[in-house]
Amino acid sequence: MSQVKKIAVYGSCFSRNFLSSAPYFNPTYKSYFKCVCTQFHAPFVPIQQDKIETDTSFSKKKKQFVKESSEKIFFKNMRKTTPDYLLIDLYADALKSVSFVSGKIMEISSSSKMSVIQQNLRSDYQQVWRAKLCEYKSRLIDDMEEEQIILNRCQLTKTYYDLNREIMSYSATETIERCNQFWDELNSIFMQVFPRSKVLDMRESGYIGDISYPFGHAVSHYESAYYQHMMVRLKQLTK
Repeated sequence: MSQVKKIAVYGSCFSRNFLSSAPYFNPTYKSYFKCVCTQFHAPFVPIQQDKIETDTSFSKKKKQFVKESSEKIFFKNMRKTTPDYLLIDLYADALKSVSFVSGKIMEISSSSKMSVIQQNLRSDYQQVWRAKLCEYKSRLIDDMEEEQIILNRCQLTKTYYDLNREIMSYSATETIERCNQFWDELNSIFMQVFPRSKVLDMRESGYIGDISYPFGHAVSHYESAYYQHMMVRLKQLTK
């Protein structure tokens, strides 16, 4: 592999935004990594289904996410760019809303709580999810070794720094804990399906959120040092 590693990202801001040369993230990252393709906010269930027409009520940005997912553009880009590693996080599977479009399960928007499917049919959802994850693995097998896959095992934060650098707590603590628990259940299933994959685990790193995050304040947006620490760990995993 070359000195500058080619990285593909299948996930969310947890896995994509730290590959940025902005001062808040990692100004020198291009000396080590090149992000060659990204599938953003795409759960594993929709991406395995047949192409469907995009609902005209979706915003332009959401239409693009759905289009990329349903048309399986990511798999085409993977073969075209031949990344050295694939970085995956399960944010979309654990935390994004799921709806039925033309009789198919489609992700359409972000949500602060688990979807109705996840809440009411948790066990059934996990069975379907495991099966679709296995299908995803079968699509990758000809293009990438399992050891080239890195699971970014992360979670939502319950606290954050305000503008005065005081530590504040989010009010929806129980919801955050419930989402993190479900997310971790999916992480465990992922590691069963991909037992030889690498794991980048940031859950016990001690970092919290920050109201000064460049792309908005949210429970999924951490302080600057979190992303710099991620870079250190990624370099260690890809030696």
